[in-house]
Amino acid sequence: MKTNPIKYYVLTIGFGFISSILFAQSYSDGLRFSQTTNNGTARFVSMGGAFGALGADFSSIGVNPAGLGVYKSGEFTITPSFKSQKVSSNFLGVSASDNKNRLYLDNLGFVMSFKPYKTEEKGLLSYNIAFGYNRTNDFYSNTITLGDYNKYSIMDYFSSITSGNYTPQQLEYSDNYDPFNGLGASAWESVMAWNTYLLYEYDNATGNYTPAIFLEDSVNYRNIVTTEGGSGEFTIAFGGNISNTFYFGASLGITDFNYTYTSTYEEAAKNSNGTWPNGDRFYSLNYKQYIETKGTGYNLKIGGIYVPTPEVRLGVSLHTPTFYNFDDAFSSSIVTDFDTASTAVNFISNSPFGKYDYHFETPMKLIGSAAFIIMQKGLISIDVEYVNYSAMRFRKGGDGYNFWNLNSQMDNVFKNTLNYGIGGEYKLGNLSLRGGYSFYPSPYKSGYINEKSNIQQFSGGLGYRSRNISIDLAYLRTMQDLKAVFYNGDIPIVTNKIRDSKVLLTFGFRF
Repeated sequence: MKTNPIKYYVLTIGFGFISSILFAQSYSDGLRFSQTTNNGTARFVSMGGAFGALGADFSSIGVNPAGLGVYKSGEFTITPSFKSQKVSSNFLGVSASDNKNRLYLDNLGFVMSFKPYKTEEKGLLSYNIAFGYNRTNDFYSNTITLGDYNKYSIMDYFSSITSGNYTPQQLEYSDNYDPFNGLGASAWESVMAWNTYLLYEYDNATGNYTPAIFLEDSVNYRNIVTTEGGSGEFTIAFGGNISNTFYFGASLGITDFNYTYTSTYEEAAKNSNGTWPNGDRFYSLNYKQYIETKGTGYNLKIGGIYVPTPEVRLGVSLHTPTFYNFDDAFSSSIVTDFDTASTAVNFISNSPFGKYDYHFETPMKLIGSAAFIIMQKGLISIDVEYVNYSAMRFRKGGDGYNFWNLNSQMDNVFKNTLNYGIGGEYKLGNLSLRGGYSFYPSPYKSGYINEKSNIQQFSGGLGYRSRNISIDLAYLRTMQDLKAVFYNGDIPIVTNKIRDSKVLLTFGFRF
């Protein structure tokens, strides 16, 4: 039996840079890269994003590029927005919540319309070119979970991943160019836990590590997760109008992705907790993780809209996968405090700063749309989107890693979904009243903790249009319940209720 004796100084361990998988990519990353919901101009959002058969709105180009062909004049649009998010968590009956507010630019678009000289309303009546930006996702959120328990500690997790895999000699620092004997990035949680004394004893016979806290002892815990960033798409599109009956379009999308994740997990011992025979006693720990993901990608979209009668419009569009190049940066640290027989000491262990690059492909999308015009004063529109999330694929990493196991896992975890949106509009002169609803079923297969993590969005709004100017206002309410765990291991599940409220205002100028 070897005890990890506490030394009476502050220990700091950290090295400059590694290029490896310290925070391995996961299937949840793939979903974050691939899933999008209702975002865009105020009119588009207020009608549930169901614009695949309507067109003549800049955000409709992102659903069906043929919507660009419906334009009969040029247009400039800009859409600022304000979003307020509340995340309420529950773990073992203890509730906590936090809010985050932020301003966004959701849309900036420019359309140019050209009309060839025609003596009759047949053939190519007009063609249009568009370029601009639509926000596709935002990741700003704060989540706080807190409480106390006596059955679980992250030290048990550290013990389980270290026992039987590493000896203390491998985990201890030695002053050479390879201080941890080539263990690789995957060992850093074990390295940090041992060098901050969260792993207190080692049994030479079994290879098992004993956590610094006793099994029957309780801890107060707190977990704070902050995420930031978003994704958007810069669009270049071409569309045309044939005989006011068929509209066509194609677009190139250049995507931009930025996401940061910061997690601070804390445990603190209660006064009743035990003391080791030599007088050492665990007091608290602070485990921080930081991940930043940046990427760019591209995709193509094609579509058509057919108008068999003035009252009926039908649309279809196909989106290729978005082909991404990603760069991850990551680091972590553990800080611990102990009471000893004579004094209080603390220890700090930092991982190296790591980087990793890789490729990723989102699934294709197929969208079918229909719209019905009611007495030239109202309309109802419906979009149905097919996405096979099991087709998401991580591609070759910078070190040649092929992600075969992760891609196979995504085949088993995810399924295909039918997302749908429905919207309506009623005109009162220059004013319009609008409403919409969109639903995104959980892409997780049955048996996974988030199999019921459906996203629902309710929306409404109004608009004013004169000959050259339009002003549109929208309100969007988004609801989703997500489940999570603090760390890998056999611990209870955290339930997070996410409630977003968003207000969008679009200014449009036609010319």
